[in-house]
Amino acid sequence: MNGSIQTKNGKLYAVLSYKGENGAYKYKWVNTGLPVRGNKKKAEAMIPEYIERFRYLEEVKKDENKIMYVDYILDWLERKKNKVQQSTWEGYETYAKCHIIPYFEPLNLEIRDVTPKHIMDYFESRLVCGRKDHKPGGLGHEAIKKHKTVMNMVFEDALIAELVNRNPVEHVPIPKREDEELTERVFLTVEEANTMLEAFRGHELQALIYTTLYYGLRRSEVLGLKWNAVDFDRNTLKIQHTVVKNRTVVAKDSTKSIASRRTYPLLPEVREVLLRLREQQESNRSLFGSEYNMNDYIFVWPDGHLYRPDYITRSFKKVLVKKGLPDMRFHDIRHSTASILYDTGWELKDIQEWLGHSDIETTGNIYTHISKARKEKMGNGLAGTFKL
Repeated sequence: MNGSIQTKNGKLYAVLSYKGENGAYKYKWVNTGLPVRGNKKKAEAMIPEYIERFRYLEEVKKDENKIMYVDYILDWLERKKNKVQQSTWEGYETYAKCHIIPYFEPLNLEIRDVTPKHIMDYFESRLVCGRKDHKPGGLGHEAIKKHKTVMNMVFEDALIAELVNRNPVEHVPIPKREDEELTERVFLTVEEANTMLEAFRGHELQALIYTTLYYGLRRSEVLGLKWNAVDFDRNTLKIQHTVVKNRTVVAKDSTKSIASRRTYPLLPEVREVLLRLREQQESNRSLFGSEYNMNDYIFVWPDGHLYRPDYITRSFKKVLVKKGLPDMRFHDIRHSTASILYDTGWELKDIQEWLGHSDIETTGNIYTHISKARKEKMGNGLAGTFKL
């Protein structure tokens, strides 16, 4: 496949030439979106990317124009590899190779033959038996939503490449189990939150959980807290760095969204905890000497090494089980912060800004869960009040 730059309707186009069926040359015109004047070199620099993107066109003839759905997913993954953050790509690969491809491969479907019914059947199968740890039950709504995101991007890419006429994923709803609405998220009351904190007394994660609970932080945000984000003079704490993991741990000077990059008042009790932590770290540096892992992170092991995100998740659940407390995810601490703020009279918009949600709809969804959970508790409390 070769490419050249041509002018059409005042725009620069990349014209790709390739051999189609019967060995005859075909041409594909791709609008670069660049105006003609002064942009030819820039447009020419885009040709290798277009050639790579549309390479499949000259390979179609080998199999009578057939492009299998699973093959296209793998091709899309490879092209996506260096265009998104590593942790993001690893997530895409996990969803594709552990779930989507194993399900669709036996169906032997061409990408153009995948229908909304196929997508719905896939969602339903994940809901019933989608777990890869062989435990009973399927995946939750949020997990299947991530699969849908990948499948949707694959078909949007295929649409642009003119391989399909429509995206069969776009309008297919994600099913929910009837009991999932209230059981998927946990909302602790103030009393329950304090009971949980007491369970972590003396544990290395207590200060981390304490800080998470006050500010409603994501796991990546609390692990990403650095000392340079804390201003003890102005009493502020900034969320500006994260630590994430899919298969590898990645530290990055960015947050989930622009709204996630926020500044909090440094609450007196949190300030006290952090000052004690800093003092302990200074003592640990002297104790470990040259073996101490020098960095600026707040929540670390005694030798200075960062906690792995998956360690936080496992250790959190382990303590809950040991202390006989209800099962919950680490992320439910964040939901509990939202619930407690709501109970204390905060407006939805204020909760949105405190949690760093990019839109109020996300906060509203949590509010809906809070309301339903609260009504269920109110109903249970009312039971047996009246006598017939």
